[in-house]
Amino acid sequence: MKLPGAMLALILLLVVPAASLLADPEDELDQEVARRLMEKGVILPLQRIVEKVEGHILEVELEYEHGHYLYELEILQADGTVVERIFDATTGEPLEKEELESCGC
Repeated sequence: MKLPGAMLALILLLVVPAASLLADPEDELDQEVARRLMEKGVILPLQRIVEKVEGHILEVELEYEHGHYLYELEILQADGTVVERIFDATTGEPLEKEELESCGC
């Protein structure tokens, strides 16, 4: 059965958004989503978190886990140790710190 173009377009309009609902909501969020969340006041600007960190930031991720927005930062400390620090993106409170690597100096 061949579908007319308008019918195919209608099906795509219904199916494509529904497919996005199947994506894991606990995935890393992109910068566009982060910008919108920040503009709405849901999360703090990343700069507010960076001000609390000593060392060189290697990587930053914004994630949504267990109903909370989290900033996860990988930081190279002065002693050569790489740590991961997790902050609540809504309040800025530090939640966790984990050593990832050591320089072995």
